[in-house]
Amino acid sequence: MKRITSLLLALIMCLSLVACGAPDRQPAMDAFNKTSAAFNEIGAVINADPGAYDQEVIDTMVEMANLLNQYKEILEGDNDLSEEDLDNMIAWFGTVDEWIADVNAELGN
Repeated sequence: MKRITSLLLALIMCLSLVACGAPDRQPAMDAFNKTSAAFNEIGAVINADPGAYDQEVIDTMVEMANLLNQYKEILEGDNDLSEEDLDNMIAWFGTVDEWIADVNAELGN
């Protein structure tokens, strides 16, 4: 009986170590989804009349779109990410959200 109990305890400890191994990507994925949805909305508005916006706005949109695509691939990939990597992504998504809010304010939305 003691052997079975010891074996079960060892198994439970192994499972808990596996569960704690990698940082949770879900908060970064949620931030990405929120940011990309807002980015796509503002992108559609700008794409409808690109001549109404200066080249700096267009260039910023292109750069952000490229980075969003890169972050999507990273988040969906199998590569190891540290908690710091994920926090940096979430912070950058916040920066994009602020930029989108500024552009929306300029558009009167």
